[in-house]
Amino acid sequence: MVLQYADQAFRGKTIRQEYPVCECGKIFNEKNLFDAPGVFFKNIDVFGKTFMLIEPVCPVCKRKVPASFNILN
Repeated sequence: MVLQYADQAFRGKTIRQEYPVCECGKIFNEKNLFDAPGVFFKNIDVFGKTFMLIEPVCPVCKRKVPASFNILN
């Protein structure tokens, strides 16, 4: 599921998720999302459409990294 939603989240045309950055400094991207011991999915509604964002759990400090995104269109 992570691969399916990563492309939509990080390369979307309506909304684009920023790469998650943990408070401890760990930065996640499509390649190292699999290093996370867990991943949560968060639905958001934008312009009447539902999009899925990815919130990984940091392998360093074990905190869930909240998703942030930008609206493109």
